[in-house]
Amino acid sequence: MSTDNAKPDREIVITRLIDAPLERVWRAWADPKEIVQWWGPHGFKTDTDRREFKVGGMWKHTMIGPDGARYPNAARYEEIVENERIVYTNGGGREGANKGVHFRAVVTFVAKGDKTELTLRSVFDTPAERDMVVREYGAIEGGKQTLSRLAAHVEGHFLISRQVDAPRDKVWKCWTEPERLAAWFGPKGFETVTAKLDFRPGGVYHYCMRGNGVDMWGKWIFKEIDAPAKLQFIDAFSDRDGGLGRHPLAPTWPAQMTTTVLLADFGPKTLITIQWSPYEANEAERKTFSEGMASMHQGWSGTFERLDAYLAEYQ
Repeated sequence: MSTDNAKPDREIVITRLIDAPLERVWRAWADPKEIVQWWGPHGFKTDTDRREFKVGGMWKHTMIGPDGARYPNAARYEEIVENERIVYTNGGGREGANKGVHFRAVVTFVAKGDKTELTLRSVFDTPAERDMVVREYGAIEGGKQTLSRLAAHVEGHFLISRQVDAPRDKVWKCWTEPERLAAWFGPKGFETVTAKLDFRPGGVYHYCMRGNGVDMWGKWIFKEIDAPAKLQFIDAFSDRDGGLGRHPLAPTWPAQMTTTVLLADFGPKTLITIQWSPYEANEAERKTFSEGMASMHQGWSGTFERLDAYLAEYQ
């Protein structure tokens, strides 16, 4: 099957411009330890049974969804041109399903200055199979999220997802109503003692959290609000007057970060995805951020546990 002559009704084509050099993006695909760190939609994990990144080699892996569902896959590499092109066939599907999915994929890498344009073209055997994976597996959105995870990985952003046992409208209220937000947001051991919310683009959430003998002032400056799916804001350390501040215990931690909060329906539950990236940061701040991934995972895991407990009471 030639993807060059394939009909659009059998194709899914996803393109993303990634803010990283071509060689860095290529390495994220070629290195078996790296690809499992970003492969799949938000909230998915990948377990590899076998991977041989060479022509004729196999990648046998299982994608595991936030709900625990397993999706075994077997890919065979047909063509590998370093820093240019990867072609593979893939067969797989949800464990226990009556029918699997088969497609041929072509991944192309094009340098755009110090950035990389990556295109993922998947061609299915029939239009019906293409339509089925879009309808039942959310293949288009899943592909976009996969490339979003790749971009975050190579661009050095922090990304974490968590499924919570509540519908999206309730979770949205927990992020956007001041009393609810103050009741759960923040690391374990901290309590929000004061908070004021002006919820609109350009508005500010100004708060103080207290814990371990420390008062920590912060503020969010809202940039984008798309209810009930997305929030984006500048997350800054502050002072009691609303000015810019610094982390009281880590002076080289970024003073400001761009925070993106994504909420997606996952059956009757909600998948929350958080992305953090330094904003107007200097070299020392970017270095501290890069070295602090483990602590960020720990902090957000504790925050999500507080949200779980709050939602259990809320429901």
